Amino acid sequence: MKILILYFSGTGNTQFIASKVNDELEKLEFEVELVSVEKFMPENTNKFDVIIIGYPIYACDMPLFLQDYMNNLTLPSTKKVIMFSTMGFYEGNASRKIFRRFREIGLEPIHFERIKMPGSDGLVFLKKDSKIIKKLLAINYNKSEKINRAVDNIVNKVQTLTAEKIPTIKYGGLVLGGLMDVTFKLIEGKFKKKFWVDDKCIKCHLCETICPAKNITVTEDKVNFSDKCYLCMRCINQCPTEAIQIGSKTKDKFRWKGPSGNYKPIK
Repeated sequence: MKILILYFSGTGNTQFIASKVNDELEKLEFEVELVSVEKFMPENTNKFDVIIIGYPIYACDMPLFLQDYMNNLTLPSTKKVIMFSTMGFYEGNASRKIFRRFREIGLEPIHFERIKMPGSDGLVFLKKDSKIIKKLLAINYNKSEKINRAVDNIVNKVQTLTAEKIPTIKYGGLVLGGLMDVTFKLIEGKFKKKFWVDDKCIKCHLCETICPAKNITVTEDKVNFSDKCYLCMRCINQCPTEAIQIGSKTKDKFRWKGPSGNYKPIK
């Protein structure tokens, strides 16, 4: 059985989980391909029997650009898909919405996992020596019971391939999810206009090469941020000199390099 693990990861959280799932499936001698959506054409998914898709939660849903990507997926032979999401605060009814979205394009969702991880969007506003940051850095994410349980659940589902019911909608999740969606869009619109670089910028072009939205252009004179930003926070967290800022509140603040502390995004 051929398995595709397809993921998007802005700051390393989703990639971390995807890699752990890949390692466990390889131990069981499954034929597995682990790849980012940034390097995989969606029409090639028909070459696999099962697709495992990982994504971060933005405003209680899958990121908008991934929704467009999904619409171009070709169906695997079994039509089966397993979903997992990483989130910093709250998922709302994202699983239910995404569950239905997959069914609309002809896929059969058979399992989903929600995995709480450090919220990389908010961390860049915290002091490096804050209690929250110290607590997050003290965690051994490889040995986290919750993370390993979620990974085991995914692996077990691959072995059984039995379907599950669509998640039940919760009124509280519906209301909070709607409010968060509106709030995130307002914040997103505001933050997109506040990216800039300070005098620590060395024009290394890293931000330009790793931006999944192709939103950044580096010239000899300046760094330009366009209006196509996903707000994935990859550039600000990966800048080697911490020169990229959002307004004035992120200067000399914490930068997240993924659960292992060494996340290197695709160029």
